[in-house]
Amino acid sequence: MLHTVPAAGMQSALSKSGRETTVKTLVWTKPRDFEMQETQKPVPGDGEVLLQVRYAGICGSDLSGYLGENSLRKPPLVMGHEFTGIVVEMGNSVDRVLNIGDLVVVNPLLSCGQCRMCKSGNQQNCLHRSIVGIHHPGAFAQYVKVPASACYRVSDELAGSLVEPLACGVRAAEQANIQIGDSTVVFGAGIIGLFSLKAAALMGAGNLILVDTNEQRLQFGKMFGATHTINPKSQDVVQAVQDLTDGQCSRVIDAVGLPLTRRQGIDMVEPGGRVVWIGLHEDDTMVPGNTIVRKEIEVVGSFSYSDLDFERALSLIERKTVTTDSSWLDVRPLSEGKNSFEEQIFGAAPFPKIALRPE
Repeated sequence: MLHTVPAAGMQSALSKSGRETTVKTLVWTKPRDFEMQETQKPVPGDGEVLLQVRYAGICGSDLSGYLGENSLRKPPLVMGHEFTGIVVEMGNSVDRVLNIGDLVVVNPLLSCGQCRMCKSGNQQNCLHRSIVGIHHPGAFAQYVKVPASACYRVSDELAGSLVEPLACGVRAAEQANIQIGDSTVVFGAGIIGLFSLKAAALMGAGNLILVDTNEQRLQFGKMFGATHTINPKSQDVVQAVQDLTDGQCSRVIDAVGLPLTRRQGIDMVEPGGRVVWIGLHEDDTMVPGNTIVRKEIEVVGSFSYSDLDFERALSLIERKTVTTDSSWLDVRPLSEGKNSFEEQIFGAAPFPKIALRPE
């Protein structure tokens, strides 16, 4: 597929030389408020490239940030860390082989490469990590600048925007240490939950049970590998899981992050089982310590992914093991960002994933 750089929109301000000087940007200015603003076009520095954004996904952590409930995000901020773009400018000292016009996906987790964590392959725990869209301006804009070293060529501009959340799912399944035949429960039919489900299926999980209160989203479970679905509105989750697995639920991935789901995961997993927390809905959680001790349960976190996890996710996208489908992925213009956030948080939220595209 040939990717070309589209002509700049007439709305952007031009300098006398004809170059754009300002661009459209969706700025989070305060809790529950986005503004479309004209901002200065980024200029790539040493080792950086400028990308014309093609697609940028809305992440669940962006939703909590929008509400002012995510401690990492501080307004004013340009969010957007799941994205693809076309290389349109290069700064000096770009040491990775990239060309103007390349379509790339960006690993937004920037690590130092020098600390003990980085050298052991655990870049997600880098002592100096930072994230595009949180600590640096993100991709809810026409243009974004990023380190060239964070860019990977990709063949599909929409599917490529799914690499980052898929990498989170790959990491969560790895943290669960799923073995062939393990009965596994995934809480949450958002995109992280669905991608965790897919990764668990690829790792050979046996009974694969998806739990969510949104009946419409549960219907997507079979597409991602679920053998059973449970709606807590109509069933006792713990009892239903025990019935389906004969009391042998080996692994739980909680992609919701509520005190209730965390407790249910601990209650349902078998002795010696493992529970992975990846959901960040609420911070404080009281856990049944004696249950954990007596059942010798492992509870582990899964924050993001290593570079290797990201590359594995990219490979799954490139091999079309994971493909886009309009039934669960909706594409909207960047100008509909605020309405899309409100829908995901307070509305029907029929789509597990929404991607924004700058006009």
